[in-house]
Amino acid sequence: MSSGADSGILIGVGHADRQDDGVGPYVAQELARRGLPAVVHEGDGTGLLDLWQSRPACIVIDAVAGAGAPGTVHTFTEFDHPDFLRADFVHSTHRVGVPEAIALGRALERLPERLLVIGIAGAAFGFGERLSPAVALAADRLIDRLGAAEDMFGPGVVNGFQPACARRR
Repeated sequence: MSSGADSGILIGVGHADRQDDGVGPYVAQELARRGLPAVVHEGDGTGLLDLWQSRPACIVIDAVAGAGAPGTVHTFTEFDHPDFLRADFVHSTHRVGVPEAIALGRALERLPERLLVIGIAGAAFGFGERLSPAVALAADRLIDRLGAAEDMFGPGVVNGFQPACARRR
């Protein structure tokens, strides 16, 4: 799989020193270690626009609070859907989070052709480097699924995870 601008990219959003907020970086670092196109983004959400610019596909992974039992994996593909707009993406040290970055990217016509956001429900967001057990287990399962996929950006790679919002036609 190519890792240039013509390929997809996975972006793990969050901070490794904020417990479950570090789930995005944890997933991205492990996939990058396996040679897959994955990066960590710890800064303001506006930086996402530069990371996914000119990419045909992007997966964004971030922690969400209050979204079911810790470790529940939610997938989002409909960014106007109320479930996405209500999702409490954790932005502990960044003011512009994933939803705001997507809205800005849409307004500026700077979204990838295909965008998937995966939110993993967290339990703890204080200071510390450890993921809670349920979040670590969910992250490891996601890493295994994405790492084993023939095409990490293909439409079937997240089948079986809880869709956070149904497709509207």
